[in-house]
Amino acid sequence: MNFNKYHIKLLASIVLSSTLGAIAIWTFTNQDLVISRYIVLLIWVLSILLFFKYIYDTSRIMKDFISNIQEGDIISLPNTKNALGKEFNSLICSLNKQIKTISLKKEEQYHLFSTAVNQSGSGIIVFDTEGSIELINKSANNLFSKKPLNNINEFSEYNKELPKKLKSNKEQSFIISIQSNNELLRIAIHQNQFKLNGKHLKVVSIQNISTELDKEELEAWKKLMHVITHEIMNSVTPMKTLAYSLFDIFKFENKPKSLTQFDQVQIDDTFLGLKAINNRVNGLMKFVESYRKLYKIPNPVFNNFMIQDVLDEIKSLYKEEFLEKNIHLEINNENQKTLFADKNMITQLMINLIKNAIEAVEKSSNPKISIAITNVDHQTNIIVSDNGSGISEDVLKDIFVPFYTTKTNGSGIGLYYSKMIIYMHKGSINVKSEENKGTSFSIHI
Repeated sequence: MNFNKYHIKLLASIVLSSTLGAIAIWTFTNQDLVISRYIVLLIWVLSILLFFKYIYDTSRIMKDFISNIQEGDIISLPNTKNALGKEFNSLICSLNKQIKTISLKKEEQYHLFSTAVNQSGSGIIVFDTEGSIELINKSANNLFSKKPLNNINEFSEYNKELPKKLKSNKEQSFIISIQSNNELLRIAIHQNQFKLNGKHLKVVSIQNISTELDKEELEAWKKLMHVITHEIMNSVTPMKTLAYSLFDIFKFENKPKSLTQFDQVQIDDTFLGLKAINNRVNGLMKFVESYRKLYKIPNPVFNNFMIQDVLDEIKSLYKEEFLEKNIHLEINNENQKTLFADKNMITQLMINLIKNAIEAVEKSSNPKISIAITNVDHQTNIIVSDNGSGISEDVLKDIFVPFYTTKTNGSGIGLYYSKMIIYMHKGSINVKSEENKGTSFSIHI
Protein backbone atom coordinates (compact mmCIF):
# COMPACT_ATOMS: atom_id res chain seq x y z
CA MET A 1 0.00 0.00 0.00
CA ASN A 2 1.39 3.46 -0.92
CA PHE A 3 0.97 6.30 1.53
CA ASN A 4 0.40 9.06 -1.09
CA LYS A 5 -0.69 11.74 1.37
CA TYR A 6 2.34 11.08 3.49
CA HIS A 7 4.65 11.49 0.49
CA ILE A 8 2.87 14.69 -0.58
CA LYS A 9 3.11 16.19 2.90
CA LEU A 10 6.77 15.21 3.14
CA LEU A 11 7.55 16.75 -0.24
CA ALA A 12 5.55 19.91 0.54
CA SER A 13 7.37 20.33 3.86
CA ILE A 14 10.76 19.96 2.18
CA VAL A 15 9.84 22.44 -0.60
CA LEU A 16 8.39 24.92 1.92
CA SER A 17 11.43 24.74 4.19
CA SER A 18 13.83 25.06 1.27
CA THR A 19 11.92 28.03 -0.14
CA LEU A 20 11.74 29.82 3.22
CA GLY A 21 15.43 29.14 3.70
CA ALA A 22 16.27 30.66 0.35
CA ILE A 23 14.10 33.71 1.05
CA ALA A 24 15.69 34.14 4.50
CA ILE A 25 19.18 34.07 2.97
CA TRP A 26 18.06 36.59 0.29
CA THR A 27 16.64 39.01 2.89
CA PHE A 28 19.99 39.02 4.64
CA THR A 29 21.64 40.19 1.40
CA ASN A 30 19.16 43.10 1.07
CA GLN A 31 19.90 45.88 3.58
CA ASP A 32 16.43 47.46 3.21
CA LEU A 33 14.55 44.39 4.54
CA VAL A 34 15.66 44.46 8.15
CA ILE A 35 12.35 43.65 9.79
CA SER A 36 11.22 41.25 7.05
CA ARG A 37 14.40 39.18 7.29
CA TYR A 38 13.68 38.36 10.94
CA ILE A 39 10.04 37.57 10.24
CA VAL A 40 11.06 35.26 7.40
CA LEU A 41 13.79 33.73 9.55
CA LEU A 42 11.25 33.03 12.31
CA ILE A 43 8.84 31.45 9.84
CA TRP A 44 11.70 29.34 8.41
CA VAL A 45 12.68 28.10 11.89
CA LEU A 46 9.02 27.26 12.66
CA SER A 47 8.76 25.31 9.39
CA ILE A 48 11.89 23.37 10.29
CA LEU A 49 10.47 22.58 13.73
CA LEU A 50 7.16 21.46 12.21
CA PHE A 51 9.07 19.32 9.69
CA PHE A 52 11.09 17.79 12.54
CA LYS A 53 7.90 17.11 14.52
CA TYR A 54 6.34 15.50 11.45
CA ILE A 55 9.35 13.17 11.05
CA TYR A 56 9.46 12.49 14.82
CA ASP A 57 5.77 11.59 14.99
CA THR A 58 6.16 9.30 12.01
CA SER A 59 9.23 7.52 13.48
CA ARG A 60 7.54 7.22 16.90
CA ILE A 61 4.47 5.56 15.35
CA MET A 62 6.67 3.16 13.38
CA LYS A 63 8.80 2.42 16.46
CA ASP A 64 5.74 1.65 18.62
CA PHE A 65 4.27 -0.44 15.81
CA ILE A 66 7.42 -2.59 15.47
CA SER A 67 7.95 -2.81 19.26
CA ASN A 68 4.42 -4.08 19.83
CA ILE A 69 4.88 -6.76 17.18
CA GLN A 70 8.22 -7.86 18.69
CA GLU A 71 6.75 -8.08 22.19
CA GLY A 72 3.69 -9.97 20.94
CA ASP A 73 1.24 -7.37 22.23
CA ILE A 74 -2.03 -6.55 20.58
CA ILE A 75 -1.40 -3.43 18.50
CA SER A 76 -3.23 -0.34 19.78
CA LEU A 77 -5.09 1.66 17.19
CA PRO A 78 -3.32 4.95 16.31
CA ASN A 79 -5.00 8.33 16.07
CA THR A 80 -6.82 8.73 12.76
CA LYS A 81 -4.99 12.05 12.31
CA ASN A 82 -1.50 10.55 12.64
CA ALA A 83 1.34 11.59 10.45
CA LEU A 84 1.01 8.59 8.12
CA GLY A 85 -2.65 9.24 7.39
CA LYS A 86 -5.80 7.17 7.13
CA GLU A 87 -4.29 4.54 4.84
CA PHE A 88 -1.74 3.56 7.50
CA ASN A 89 -4.51 3.53 10.10
CA SER A 90 -6.48 1.08 7.93
CA LEU A 91 -3.43 -1.15 7.70
CA ILE A 92 -3.01 -1.07 11.50
CA CYS A 93 -6.68 -2.01 11.97
CA SER A 94 -6.28 -4.96 9.62
CA LEU A 95 -3.09 -6.15 11.34
CA ASN A 96 -4.71 -5.66 14.72
CA LYS A 97 -7.54 -8.02 13.78
CA GLN A 98 -5.12 -10.61 12.41
CA ILE A 99 -2.88 -10.50 15.49
CA LYS A 100 -5.90 -10.76 17.79
CA THR A 101 -7.08 -13.81 15.84
CA ILE A 102 -3.61 -15.41 15.97
CA SER A 103 -3.26 -14.65 19.70
CA LEU A 104 -6.68 -16.13 20.48
CA LYS A 105 -5.85 -19.25 18.47
CA LYS A 106 -2.52 -19.61 20.26
CA GLU A 107 -4.25 -19.14 23.62
CA GLU A 108 -6.88 -21.73 22.73
CA GLN A 109 -4.23 -24.17 21.54
CA TYR A 110 -2.24 -23.65 24.74
CA HIS A 111 -5.26 -24.31 26.97
CA LEU A 112 -6.18 -27.32 24.84
CA PHE A 113 -2.63 -28.63 25.12
CA SER A 114 -2.50 -28.01 28.88
CA THR A 115 -5.85 -29.71 29.42
CA ALA A 116 -4.90 -32.69 27.25
CA VAL A 117 -1.55 -33.11 29.02
CA ASN A 118 -3.07 -32.92 32.50
CA GLN A 119 -6.01 -35.16 31.62
CA SER A 120 -3.72 -37.80 30.16
CA GLY A 121 -3.66 -41.06 32.09
CA SER A 122 0.05 -41.32 31.34
CA GLY A 123 2.61 -39.25 33.17
CA ILE A 124 4.35 -36.69 30.93
CA ILE A 125 7.64 -34.97 31.81
CA VAL A 126 9.72 -32.60 29.67
CA PHE A 127 13.27 -31.74 30.74
CA ASP A 128 16.40 -30.16 29.25
CA THR A 129 19.96 -31.44 28.90
CA GLU A 130 20.76 -30.32 32.47
CA GLY A 131 17.87 -32.36 33.83
CA SER A 132 15.75 -29.33 34.76
CA ILE A 133 12.05 -30.15 34.45
CA GLU A 134 10.23 -27.78 32.08
CA LEU A 135 6.83 -29.48 32.31
CA ILE A 136 5.27 -32.21 34.44
CA ASN A 137 1.59 -33.18 34.35
CA LYS A 138 -0.80 -34.26 37.11
CA SER A 139 -0.45 -38.00 36.43
CA ALA A 140 3.32 -37.85 36.79
CA ASN A 141 3.01 -35.86 40.03
CA ASN A 142 0.55 -38.41 41.42
CA LEU A 143 2.84 -41.27 40.42
CA PHE A 144 5.74 -39.69 42.29
CA SER A 145 3.84 -39.00 45.53
CA LYS A 146 2.60 -35.55 44.43
CA LYS A 147 5.95 -34.16 45.53
CA PRO A 148 7.10 -31.01 43.63
CA LEU A 149 9.90 -32.07 41.30
CA ASN A 150 12.36 -29.66 39.71
CA ASN A 151 15.09 -31.93 38.36
CA ILE A 152 15.13 -35.55 37.18
CA ASN A 153 18.02 -36.27 39.57
CA GLU A 154 15.38 -36.25 42.32
CA PHE A 155 14.00 -39.48 40.83
CA SER A 156 16.92 -41.32 42.47
CA GLU A 157 14.76 -41.31 45.62
CA TYR A 158 12.42 -43.73 43.84
CA ASN A 159 15.05 -45.73 41.93
CA LYS A 160 18.76 -44.90 41.81
CA GLU A 161 19.06 -46.02 38.18
CA LEU A 162 16.11 -43.97 36.88
CA PRO A 163 17.92 -40.58 36.37
CA LYS A 164 20.77 -42.31 34.48
CA LYS A 165 18.34 -44.12 32.19
CA LEU A 166 16.40 -40.91 31.49
CA LYS A 167 19.59 -39.00 30.61
CA SER A 168 20.90 -41.82 28.45
CA ASN A 169 20.00 -42.00 24.76
CA LYS A 170 20.67 -45.74 24.49
CA GLU A 171 17.16 -46.89 25.44
CA GLN A 172 14.15 -45.22 23.89
CA SER A 173 11.76 -47.46 25.84
CA PHE A 174 12.25 -49.47 29.01
CA ILE A 175 10.44 -50.87 32.07
CA ILE A 176 11.67 -50.18 35.58
CA SER A 177 10.48 -50.63 39.18
CA ILE A 178 10.09 -47.68 41.56
CA GLN A 179 9.31 -47.45 45.26
CA SER A 180 6.62 -44.80 45.80
CA ASN A 181 4.81 -44.34 49.13
CA ASN A 182 6.34 -47.64 50.32
CA GLU A 183 4.62 -49.35 47.40
CA LEU A 184 6.49 -51.19 44.66
CA LEU A 185 5.33 -50.09 41.19
CA ARG A 186 6.33 -51.17 37.69
CA ILE A 187 6.41 -48.34 35.15
CA ALA A 188 6.92 -48.32 31.39
CA ILE A 189 8.86 -45.34 30.01
CA HIS A 190 9.07 -44.05 26.44
CA GLN A 191 11.25 -41.04 25.62
CA ASN A 192 11.95 -38.81 22.60
CA GLN A 193 14.19 -35.83 21.94
CA PHE A 194 13.27 -32.60 20.17
CA LYS A 195 14.58 -29.09 19.72
CA LEU A 196 12.58 -25.96 20.60
CA ASN A 197 13.90 -22.44 20.07
CA GLY A 198 17.44 -23.80 19.88
CA LYS A 199 17.04 -25.70 23.16
CA HIS A 200 17.44 -29.49 23.28
CA LEU A 201 14.61 -31.09 25.25
CA LYS A 202 13.44 -34.61 26.00
CA VAL A 203 9.80 -35.61 26.48
CA VAL A 204 9.11 -38.71 28.58
CA SER A 205 5.80 -40.58 28.88
CA ILE A 206 5.34 -42.78 31.95
CA GLN A 207 2.73 -45.50 32.35
CA ASN A 208 2.04 -47.42 35.56
CA ILE A 209 1.72 -51.01 34.32
CA SER A 210 1.60 -52.69 37.74
CA THR A 211 -2.09 -53.58 37.36
CA GLU A 212 -1.62 -54.97 33.85
CA LEU A 213 1.38 -57.02 34.98
CA ASP A 214 -0.55 -58.28 38.01
CA LYS A 215 -3.42 -59.47 35.78
CA GLU A 216 -0.99 -61.22 33.44
CA GLU A 217 0.76 -62.76 36.45
CA LEU A 218 -2.53 -64.06 37.85
CA GLU A 219 -3.51 -65.57 34.51
CA ALA A 220 -0.08 -67.16 34.17
CA TRP A 221 -0.36 -68.68 37.64
CA LYS A 222 -3.81 -70.08 36.88
CA LYS A 223 -2.46 -71.77 33.74
CA LEU A 224 0.61 -73.04 35.60
CA MET A 225 -1.48 -74.51 38.39
CA HIS A 226 -3.75 -76.22 35.88
CA VAL A 227 -0.76 -77.87 34.19
CA ILE A 228 0.87 -78.87 37.50
CA THR A 229 -2.39 -80.32 38.82
CA HIS A 230 -2.92 -82.31 35.64
CA GLU A 231 0.63 -83.70 35.50
CA ILE A 232 0.94 -84.58 39.18
CA MET A 233 -2.46 -86.25 39.25
CA ASN A 234 -1.47 -88.36 36.24
CA SER A 235 1.58 -89.58 38.15
CA VAL A 236 0.10 -89.89 41.62
CA THR A 237 -3.09 -91.82 40.77
CA PRO A 238 -1.32 -94.93 39.33
CA MET A 239 1.21 -94.78 42.13
CA LYS A 240 -1.54 -94.77 44.71
CA THR A 241 -3.33 -97.70 43.02
CA LEU A 242 -0.09 -99.69 42.84
CA ALA A 243 0.73 -98.96 46.47
CA TYR A 244 -2.64 -100.23 47.64
CA SER A 245 -2.34 -103.34 45.43
CA LEU A 246 1.05 -104.22 46.85
CA PHE A 247 -0.20 -103.45 50.34
CA ASP A 248 -3.10 -105.89 49.86
CA ILE A 249 -0.69 -108.65 48.70
CA PHE A 250 1.37 -108.43 51.86
CA LYS A 251 -1.43 -108.13 54.40
CA PHE A 252 -3.77 -110.65 55.95
CA GLU A 253 -6.58 -109.41 58.17
CA ASN A 254 -4.97 -106.00 58.14
CA LYS A 255 -1.65 -107.49 59.31
CA PRO A 256 1.48 -108.61 57.48
CA LYS A 257 1.42 -112.21 56.32
CA SER A 258 3.22 -114.77 58.48
CA LEU A 259 6.81 -115.88 58.10
CA THR A 260 5.69 -119.29 56.95
CA GLN A 261 4.52 -117.69 53.75
CA PHE A 262 7.33 -115.19 53.24
CA ASP A 263 10.70 -114.27 54.61
CA GLN A 264 9.74 -112.19 57.63
CA VAL A 265 12.49 -109.58 57.18
CA GLN A 266 11.51 -109.04 53.58
CA ILE A 267 7.88 -108.88 54.55
CA ASP A 268 8.48 -106.28 57.26
CA ASP A 269 10.77 -104.14 55.07
CA THR A 270 8.34 -104.32 52.17
CA PHE A 271 5.38 -103.54 54.38
CA LEU A 272 7.09 -100.51 55.90
CA GLY A 273 8.28 -99.34 52.51
CA LEU A 274 4.83 -99.63 50.99
CA LYS A 275 3.35 -97.85 53.95
CA ALA A 276 5.86 -95.04 53.49
CA ILE A 277 4.95 -94.81 49.82
CA ASN A 278 1.30 -94.69 50.77
CA ASN A 279 1.96 -91.87 53.25
CA ARG A 280 3.91 -89.97 50.63
CA VAL A 281 1.10 -90.40 48.14
CA ASN A 282 -1.34 -88.97 50.66
CA GLY A 283 0.98 -86.01 51.18
CA LEU A 284 1.20 -85.40 47.47
CA MET A 285 -2.56 -85.67 47.17
CA LYS A 286 -2.98 -82.99 49.82
CA PHE A 287 -0.44 -80.82 48.01
CA VAL A 288 -2.30 -81.21 44.73
CA GLU A 289 -5.60 -80.57 46.48
CA SER A 290 -4.29 -77.21 47.73
CA TYR A 291 -3.42 -76.26 44.15
CA ARG A 292 -6.83 -77.45 43.01
CA LYS A 293 -8.61 -75.25 45.55
CA LEU A 294 -6.77 -72.20 44.24
CA TYR A 295 -7.41 -73.11 40.64
CA LYS A 296 -11.08 -73.83 41.20
CA ILE A 297 -12.01 -70.70 43.10
CA PRO A 298 -15.78 -70.44 42.56
CA ASN A 299 -17.22 -67.54 40.64
CA PRO A 300 -18.54 -64.83 42.96
CA VAL A 301 -22.28 -64.65 43.63
CA PHE A 302 -23.08 -60.94 43.67
CA ASN A 303 -25.64 -59.53 46.07
CA ASN A 304 -26.19 -56.30 47.95
CA PHE A 305 -25.24 -56.55 51.61
CA MET A 306 -24.28 -54.23 54.44
CA ILE A 307 -20.53 -54.30 54.87
CA GLN A 308 -21.12 -53.56 58.55
CA ASP A 309 -22.47 -57.12 58.82
CA VAL A 310 -19.07 -58.44 57.74
CA LEU A 311 -17.32 -56.19 60.26
CA ASP A 312 -19.60 -57.40 63.04
CA GLU A 313 -18.80 -60.99 62.10
CA ILE A 314 -15.07 -60.25 62.20
CA LYS A 315 -15.38 -58.67 65.66
CA SER A 316 -17.30 -61.68 66.92
CA LEU A 317 -14.83 -64.21 65.47
CA TYR A 318 -11.72 -62.55 66.92
CA LYS A 319 -13.16 -61.03 70.11
CA GLU A 320 -11.52 -63.55 72.46
CA GLU A 321 -8.18 -63.45 70.65
CA PHE A 322 -8.10 -59.65 70.71
CA LEU A 323 -8.76 -59.68 74.46
CA GLU A 324 -6.18 -62.39 75.08
CA LYS A 325 -3.46 -60.60 73.12
CA ASN A 326 -4.52 -57.10 74.23
CA ILE A 327 -5.03 -55.95 70.64
CA HIS A 328 -6.98 -52.75 70.11
CA LEU A 329 -9.35 -52.95 67.12
CA GLU A 330 -10.48 -49.66 65.60
CA ILE A 331 -13.28 -49.64 63.01
CA ASN A 332 -14.34 -46.58 61.01
CA ASN A 333 -17.27 -47.22 58.69
CA GLU A 334 -18.28 -43.67 57.81
CA ASN A 335 -21.09 -44.28 55.32
CA GLN A 336 -22.73 -47.53 56.43
CA LYS A 337 -23.52 -48.30 52.78
CA THR A 338 -24.23 -51.55 50.98
CA LEU A 339 -21.70 -53.36 48.84
CA PHE A 340 -22.53 -55.29 45.68
CA ALA A 341 -20.25 -58.33 45.93
CA ASP A 342 -19.97 -61.92 47.12
CA LYS A 343 -20.43 -61.64 50.88
CA ASN A 344 -18.74 -64.96 51.68
CA MET A 345 -15.69 -64.09 49.60
CA ILE A 346 -15.37 -60.61 51.11
CA THR A 347 -15.69 -62.10 54.59
CA GLN A 348 -12.93 -64.64 53.80
CA LEU A 349 -10.79 -61.83 52.41
CA MET A 350 -11.20 -59.80 55.62
CA ILE A 351 -10.42 -62.88 57.76
CA ASN A 352 -7.19 -63.44 55.81
CA LEU A 353 -6.09 -59.83 56.29
CA ILE A 354 -7.04 -59.70 59.98
CA LYS A 355 -5.21 -62.98 60.62
CA ASN A 356 -2.05 -61.58 59.01
CA ALA A 357 -2.41 -58.35 61.00
CA ILE A 358 -2.72 -60.28 64.28
CA GLU A 359 0.49 -62.16 63.53
CA ALA A 360 2.22 -58.91 62.53
CA VAL A 361 1.49 -57.12 65.85
CA GLU A 362 2.55 -59.99 68.11
CA LYS A 363 5.73 -58.21 69.17
CA SER A 364 4.27 -54.69 69.28
CA SER A 365 4.17 -53.01 72.68
CA ASN A 366 0.80 -51.42 71.95
CA PRO A 367 -0.76 -53.66 69.26
CA LYS A 368 -3.39 -51.98 67.13
CA ILE A 369 -5.40 -53.00 64.06
CA SER A 370 -7.66 -50.58 62.22
CA ILE A 371 -10.29 -51.06 59.53
CA ALA A 372 -11.50 -48.03 57.56
CA ILE A 373 -14.35 -48.10 55.03
CA THR A 374 -14.88 -45.14 52.71
CA ASN A 375 -16.80 -44.46 49.51
CA VAL A 376 -15.22 -42.30 46.81
CA ASP A 377 -16.64 -41.83 43.30
CA HIS A 378 -19.01 -44.80 43.67
CA GLN A 379 -16.11 -47.01 44.73
CA THR A 380 -15.78 -48.72 48.11
CA ASN A 381 -12.35 -48.51 49.71
CA ILE A 382 -11.39 -50.89 52.52
CA ILE A 383 -8.13 -50.25 54.36
CA VAL A 384 -6.79 -52.74 56.90
CA SER A 385 -3.78 -51.39 58.81
CA ASP A 386 -1.59 -52.53 61.68
CA ASN A 387 1.35 -51.16 63.64
CA GLY A 388 3.28 -54.40 63.49
CA SER A 389 6.72 -55.44 62.29
CA GLY A 390 6.13 -54.44 58.66
CA ILE A 391 7.40 -56.13 55.51
CA SER A 392 10.85 -55.66 53.98
CA GLU A 393 11.17 -54.40 50.40
CA ASP A 394 12.62 -57.72 49.23
CA VAL A 395 9.64 -59.66 50.57
CA LEU A 396 7.01 -57.07 49.58
CA LYS A 397 7.23 -57.82 45.87
CA ASP A 398 6.48 -61.54 46.38
CA ILE A 399 3.76 -61.58 49.03
CA PHE A 400 0.97 -62.27 46.50
CA VAL A 401 2.84 -65.15 44.84
CA PRO A 402 1.17 -68.55 45.56
CA PHE A 403 2.87 -70.64 48.28
CA TYR A 404 5.42 -67.90 48.99
CA THR A 405 5.73 -67.43 52.75
CA THR A 406 8.27 -66.34 55.34
CA LYS A 407 6.34 -67.99 58.21
CA THR A 408 7.43 -71.32 59.65
CA ASN A 409 3.93 -72.79 59.52
CA GLY A 410 2.52 -70.60 56.76
CA SER A 411 0.95 -71.99 53.60
CA GLY A 412 1.51 -68.97 51.37
CA ILE A 413 -2.05 -69.23 50.04
CA GLY A 414 -3.98 -66.59 52.00
CA LEU A 415 -2.81 -63.42 50.26
CA TYR A 416 -2.87 -65.01 46.81
CA TYR A 417 -6.42 -66.19 47.46
CA SER A 418 -7.31 -62.68 48.65
CA LYS A 419 -5.91 -61.15 45.48
CA MET A 420 -7.83 -63.59 43.34
CA ILE A 421 -11.05 -62.62 45.15
CA ILE A 422 -10.46 -58.94 44.42
CA TYR A 423 -9.48 -59.69 40.83
CA MET A 424 -12.74 -61.60 40.31
CA HIS A 425 -14.61 -58.57 41.68
CA LYS A 426 -12.87 -56.34 39.09
CA GLY A 427 -11.15 -54.45 41.89
CA SER A 428 -7.60 -53.91 43.06
CA ILE A 429 -5.57 -54.56 46.20
CA ASN A 430 -2.38 -52.69 47.13
CA VAL A 431 -0.01 -52.93 50.04
CA LYS A 432 2.16 -50.32 51.74
CA SER A 433 4.59 -51.27 54.44
CA GLU A 434 7.54 -50.00 56.43
CA GLU A 435 9.67 -52.22 58.58
CA ASN A 436 9.01 -51.74 62.30
CA LYS A 437 6.21 -49.28 61.53
CA GLY A 438 3.39 -51.38 60.14
CA THR A 439 1.51 -52.51 57.07
CA SER A 440 -1.60 -51.29 55.28
CA PHE A 441 -3.66 -53.21 52.72
CA SER A 442 -5.92 -51.07 50.51
CA ILE A 443 -8.82 -52.70 48.69
CA HIS A 444 -10.81 -50.87 46.02
CA ILE A 445 -14.02 -52.44 44.73
